[in-house]
Amino acid sequence: MGVALGLGAALSWGLADYFAAVASRRIGALRVVLGFHLAALVPLTVLVLATDALARVSIGEVAVFVLIGAVGWVSYLAFYGALAIGPISVLSPIVSGYAAVTVLLAVLFAGNRLSALQAVAVGTTIAGAMLASADLREIARAKLQRRSALGFVLALCAMALLGGFVFGVSYYRQRIGWLGPIFLARGFAAMFLLGHVLAAGGERPAASGEEPATGGAEPAHRERQLLGLLLLLALLDTGGYVCFNLGVGHAATAIVAAASAPYAIVPIAMGVSLFGERPTRAQWLGVGFVIAGVIVLGAVT
Repeated sequence: MGVALGLGAALSWGLADYFAAVASRRIGALRVVLGFHLAALVPLTVLVLATDALARVSIGEVAVFVLIGAVGWVSYLAFYGALAIGPISVLSPIVSGYAAVTVLLAVLFAGNRLSALQAVAVGTTIAGAMLASADLREIARAKLQRRSALGFVLALCAMALLGGFVFGVSYYRQRIGWLGPIFLARGFAAMFLLGHVLAAGGERPAASGEEPATGGAEPAHRERQLLGLLLLLALLDTGGYVCFNLGVGHAATAIVAAASAPYAIVPIAMGVSLFGERPTRAQWLGVGFVIAGVIVLGAVT
């Protein structure tokens, strides 16, 4: 069950990435992230009040979640900062290795212990996800300049911070339940994101491929479409964390993290099915590694 819920998180996050890219072309990545964070807080707040999900949360734990929220905020800044510099073909696979960081933290701090076969399956799944998200042809053609070094550093930071954020959200699951950590981490991350946007005076950097302004008010139907995208993103991204935290109730965090790693394959699958894109042989090999790793994880967990 833990592996299945980890795969559910991968599906949710993969779909969220795809629709976030669509929305970012309209209003910029930072506003998209802030928008779906705020949208997600509405149903989360209702659920928290209805279930008294914060009853067992101590003041000290609230302080920890402030830090976790800050980690989430900075991870988004690092991620989109890296993509703005590029090349995406080099940096995206690095960020997709976040699951390796979550696994490492789970082993070091949550007492997770993996058998030799589980460790091989975890490594195969994560490596396969990174390989599947990497277009080796584009990497070979990419011209790495001095500025690209900053993008590389930001991608590594995003990988480490995102892995830490996912681990932080799941760490207190056993003590305070699955809902409280998601609400607190998302709430504080939204607070930092809102402060960042306000401090920037409402300005936003141009996103790669962003649609140019056409002048005048945007048609009402496009505004409704954008609002629908933000609500869908809130549902998908938060749903991923719900699946992950529920999965931790059935399997070790390291196992669930590895099962969530294939999220990067979802946008590739959508590109193949919707736009007729053709992944490279190396990417198909990565998909094969993921399938093999997940099958073994399901069999031995």
